[in-house]
Amino acid sequence: MGESNTAPAKGVVLAGGRTRVRVEQGALHWRRGRTTVVVPGMRIRRVEATEKSLTVLLFEDTQADTAMTVRHRDRDRAAGLGTEIEAIMSDAGPSLNRPPLQRHSVRPWPLRMPAGLRDGSPWRRRALWYVVLGLPPAVWLPAGPFLGVFAWLLLPAGVALLRLWVIMAELDTWWVMWRRGITVHASYEADPGSEGTHDCVVRFRTLEGQEVTARPALRGRRDEVRYDPQDPSRVLAPTRVAWLGVALAAFSLTGLWGIALSIPAFVWLAELLGPAF
Repeated sequence: MGESNTAPAKGVVLAGGRTRVRVEQGALHWRRGRTTVVVPGMRIRRVEATEKSLTVLLFEDTQADTAMTVRHRDRDRAAGLGTEIEAIMSDAGPSLNRPPLQRHSVRPWPLRMPAGLRDGSPWRRRALWYVVLGLPPAVWLPAGPFLGVFAWLLLPAGVALLRLWVIMAELDTWWVMWRRGITVHASYEADPGSEGTHDCVVRFRTLEGQEVTARPALRGRRDEVRYDPQDPSRVLAPTRVAWLGVALAAFSLTGLWGIALSIPAFVWLAELLGPAF
């Protein structure tokens, strides 16, 4: 390496673009982006410092680039780091005696998730995400800040009531049964564990021969039942007007309020997207 008029420096860090080079604990630490390569001194064959760059040549058995170059406008700093690198170089003898290279990578965004989002219940995590992701658009987007905040406050209650209506009317069960349900012959009996006179249990046999006892929400009009092959305890009894009455009653209790509480969100969204159309 060329001679320098300056005294050997200690602890020089050479940075160029996404590359940072330094000597630490008898090894060369060459960081590029998120990856750091730690090169023991025994793996370094030669160091060359030119006008605006520093090149480190490695032995060919290092399983890495044999030449690593970093550009820097200060020749004296490059020469000082080159002197530090030469100080850790030594003759290692056979290649098998040379310690291996080490690579370390860091995450692109090493952020720690709050404990409430990481360890809390699913509903708590959903609520925190709704606050973090939902409140800033409701306040800042140009569709009326008061309307946005009002819609943001009422939307969770509206969605919860609509979900409750789906559960009460068993709409999700109807959907599953329509897609994959299997209809079989069944026998209805009075539920011995219930005080209601209209409560019943249904007994049937699956296609695999499994005996199942389930409690349908309503008494079927035929000695049949439709069950979910993935969960035979989930059954649906064939009815006519009774299911529709239950669905309408549940909608009057929860569905109407769910729609009413969700209207401000639809109005806010319409005002926000209106200029685009």
